Amino acid sequence: MNQPEPRPDRLDVAIQGGTAYIHVIGRGSFKVGAGMKQFGVASIERGCHQIVLDMAECSGMDSTFMGVLAGLAFRLKQQDDGTIHIVNLSPRTRSLLATLGLDQVVDTYMTGATPDEFREVLAAEYDVTEIAGGGDSRETTAQTMLEAHENLVSLTPENLPKFKDVLAYLREDLRGGSSGGSVGP
Repeated sequence: MNQPEPRPDRLDVAIQGGTAYIHVIGRGSFKVGAGMKQFGVASIERGCHQIVLDMAECSGMDSTFMGVLAGLAFRLKQQDDGTIHIVNLSPRTRSLLATLGLDQVVDTYMTGATPDEFREVLAAEYDVTEIAGGGDSRETTAQTMLEAHENLVSLTPENLPKFKDVLAYLREDLRGGSSGGSVGP
């Protein structure tokens, strides 16, 4: 029996007024991390005061993706006291956020508990742009991964033991001292 091919990780993104919208399809992973960071930073610079992530089609998240979210949350707070709202979380994805302390800097809503104000945002028709995973250079991916993990350690010191070796590897890799391995999970 043939198994269906997994859908590639991707983000569908749009901006409407002061809200940036990100629909995560597949895994929220290092493959889409740099694209999400670029879109998020550009949105904030354009005056967006909130980012709404729809996780209805998200099958999981890695630490890079969550570290990028932490960085965007820090940036939003600094610029205009904005917020990231993450909706349609499953128990598993909600648990992943809590494990690394992201629930301290983002608003989370389980599937079925989305506030009315975000239901309208999610139901609206926007001019959506797709950000596919895997198109970034190795160096861009490594730099995004390093910044993401530094964000997680800044978020809560309890994350340092979890990521100490990852941080050391990525710093060495970016200095050119790594013995060639590929960047990724």
